[in-house]
Amino acid sequence: MSFRLPKPKQVHGEEVVLSRADWDRIVAVLEEPATAAALSEDADDIAAVMAARADDRGFDAHIETQRGSSMETTIPLGVIKAKLDGAHPVRAWRDYRGWTQICLEAESGVGRDLIAQIETRRKLGGVETLDRLAKALNVPMEALLERDGR
Repeated sequence: MSFRLPKPKQVHGEEVVLSRADWDRIVAVLEEPATAAALSEDADDIAAVMAARADDRGFDAHIETQRGSSMETTIPLGVIKAKLDGAHPVRAWRDYRGWTQICLEAESGVGRDLIAQIETRRKLGGVETLDRLAKALNVPMEALLERDGR
C-alpha cells in the first residue's frame, strides 16, 4: 500500500481541515480490499506488540517487587552487538552505560581487579559478586551470566 498523506488546508488544535478531493481520495484508498486486508494484518501485529508490552510491564513490576528497585528488563541493541562480538556481558553492559571499570567499582563495591578478571573470563564471579554488579548496572543478575561457554 503506497499512499501519500495530503497537506492539510488548516490545523486548529485537535481538528484538521482537508480539501474534499483529498478526503475522497483517502476514503477510496481505505475502502480498497487490499488496503483493508493490510490494515487488518497491521491491527493484528499492533495488538500482538501491545500484548507483549503489557507482559513486559507486568514482568518489570514483578522484578521491582522482588528486588525492591526497578531495573532494565530489555536488552539494548548495543549490548547484543557487543555480546555477539565476544564481549563478556559485564563488559557489554558497562560499556553501554558508558562506565569505566573504576566507575563500576564505585557503584558496586566490587574491586576493579575482579571486574577485569570477570570481563576477561579469567574468573567467573560468585553469586554475591554478580548480584552486586547487576544491581549497580540496574539489570537482572541473569543478564550477566554466560551460557554455553559464552
